[in-house]
Amino acid sequence: MEKKRPQLELDELRQLKWLLGGMLALSAITSLLYLEIEASVFLVLGAILVPTFLIRPDWSARIPALVHKLVFPGVVAFTTYDVYAHNEVLASLVRLDVLLLLYRACHYRRRRDDLQLIVLGLFLVVMAGVITVSLAFALQIIVFVGCALLLMFVVTLVDAQEGGNAEGPLALSVVPAWARRSHAVLLRRLRETCDWRVFALGGGLFVGFVVLSGVLFMAIPRFQLDSGFAFDRLLSKKSTTGFSDVMKFGDVTDIQQDDSVALRVEASNRAQVPAVLYWRLVILDEYRSGTFRMSAGLKRDFFRREETSMRIAGSERLSRGQPLSWTFYLEPGVGRYLPLAGGYRQIAFTEPQIFRASSALQLVMLGREPVAMKAYRVEGMNTGDRLADGMREDFRTDGADLPLTMTDVGVSENDRAVLKKIVAEIAGEADLPPEKFAHAAMLWLAKQHTYSLKSGLPPGQGDPLVRWLTSKEPGHCELFAGAFTLLARAAGHPTRVVAGFMGGTWNDDYLMVRNSDAHAWCEISLGRGQWLRIDPTNDGPRLLAGGQQATSAVPNLRTVERGWAARLDRLRLLWYRRIVNFDRTEQQQLIHTIKASAEGTGRRIREEAARIAEALRKWLSQPWDVARFGTVVGALLFGGGVILGWQRYGRFWWARWINRHGHGLDPIRREAGNWLRRIDQESSVREVLVVRDQLERLRYGRRETWPEPGPVFREAKKASRAPRVGSARG
Repeated sequence: MEKKRPQLELDELRQLKWLLGGMLALSAITSLLYLEIEASVFLVLGAILVPTFLIRPDWSARIPALVHKLVFPGVVAFTTYDVYAHNEVLASLVRLDVLLLLYRACHYRRRRDDLQLIVLGLFLVVMAGVITVSLAFALQIIVFVGCALLLMFVVTLVDAQEGGNAEGPLALSVVPAWARRSHAVLLRRLRETCDWRVFALGGGLFVGFVVLSGVLFMAIPRFQLDSGFAFDRLLSKKSTTGFSDVMKFGDVTDIQQDDSVALRVEASNRAQVPAVLYWRLVILDEYRSGTFRMSAGLKRDFFRREETSMRIAGSERLSRGQPLSWTFYLEPGVGRYLPLAGGYRQIAFTEPQIFRASSALQLVMLGREPVAMKAYRVEGMNTGDRLADGMREDFRTDGADLPLTMTDVGVSENDRAVLKKIVAEIAGEADLPPEKFAHAAMLWLAKQHTYSLKSGLPPGQGDPLVRWLTSKEPGHCELFAGAFTLLARAAGHPTRVVAGFMGGTWNDDYLMVRNSDAHAWCEISLGRGQWLRIDPTNDGPRLLAGGQQATSAVPNLRTVERGWAARLDRLRLLWYRRIVNFDRTEQQQLIHTIKASAEGTGRRIREEAARIAEALRKWLSQPWDVARFGTVVGALLFGGGVILGWQRYGRFWWARWINRHGHGLDPIRREAGNWLRRIDQESSVREVLVVRDQLERLRYGRRETWPEPGPVFREAKKASRAPRVGSARG
């Protein structure tokens, strides 16, 4: 009789169902790692509870019955308070989902509970995919779907063995028989009962489905759904330390404590990228009581009306040669203002954006802060230390049309007198032009103060920034920039504070700018719409050491980053460029790349085939002697011997070895069945009858009664060539 493959028992299937449910819950909970929602407590709780109950399912029966009764009222009460306290509907729904998912994963489940577990996990994974652009989502959705399919398959097997009659009410306080079984025994039983061919077929189908989905994803055009969903309005902001149009002393320093990536910048030609780069985000012109802010008048008078477009025209002229093209990938949480090095000729977005642009300030303010990575391309961007506004004709030479907030020191009369005294100490009796005054003021600041992130304002009366100026306390970039601004304004030079990023890190072919690169500096007016960038934090110490004021030569760009963190960041950017931000242009580019690669591969194959054919032709055209003829004949005889040996002995030896180490139908029995179908079943020829009898013994008989399979199969081959009964009669 044919050996029947062993099957898993009902309790073993239930144990396997428990393990798969726990793995599915873990794969769903990991989405909290990159979902920007405050749920660290739930993440830690899931990382402890789910593996614990996964390994020890019998512990689930030790949970008091009162806990099961209070779970759902407690969850409802917690969610109500969560929504009321934080006013974040989607974040509260995610936390609610995690609580229910943890409960379902840690107590005994019936079919309905398993389906609920799948739905809860799917909600969490889909939310992570919809509202983030994390690279981990691609892998997570594949793992989750695989676990869900296996779980549903096992649930179906359990239902089939139960015959539709489940074991009565679910007793949560009683340890079922399957929960006492060893996981090691289950794994051994799985190895004995599973057919690797079925798993290979299922895995191949799953991989094929994933590949087909990827192909369809690349082929189907994208659509902009700005008004279709509003998840961004339901989420809290990613970062509470991003740049805004108000800066108190210490705000930029707080941002510097965060080492996460704020933006990534690609340049069309790395060799043309200057050694130092300042990424301007916001201009702060008004100062009051230790706080710089962008004044209401500056927003009103210097920003155009709100527009919606995919392009912004700038004031920079088209330069000669091949100007750099910059592509920015801005992370959420940085702020509403786009990082730019200076003036620009054109900004292009991948989708329509709501914005307000200022040609005079060379700033762009988005309608709302992005909640996902934002991509835009800048052409003709000025990266020098001199900035020209785009409304030069609107300003007179003396700068009288500049906002008063750029000339007002914003302090009391006593503090003004202190500033005038310091200005006299810096410039003497001379009325220094802006550049020379900036040089002298930076030297004075460098002599008085050192740099330190751990710096504070000295106590006392009056303006805090003036108190710091007159002390010997160390300071950070905001204090240096603010102090220089007050001194320059007191000397009669319109000056403003600029906040943004400085420098960056090369990661392969793009710059990676981190929040720790946050910086504040100044811009002083030179008249006629010209502004000069001044960095008193960095430039002053170099001038004090005898250096020259050549800011563009300062090597502030760091070297190339190495390690796995850099590799993962490159994958994240690739994920965004090719998947999240995959528009029709990217589709065409990818199709052209695949086409060129396929054509190149085909060309190389044809060239190699032509080379081999030419080599063979040359070899055949050479004179034939006894040695060459003997070599060819020997090679043919050897090849024929190998083939004949395999046909006569090798395949039978291989079939026996497979039978001893494998599972399923014996290959010799399978071969005998194939030959039985080939020979004439109605033949009365004695030789055919003998062969058929031997084949039936090989197919159905006990192993000890088998004849030698090799000769039997050779005779069967001869018998299959004999004329059929019907044809003989004809």
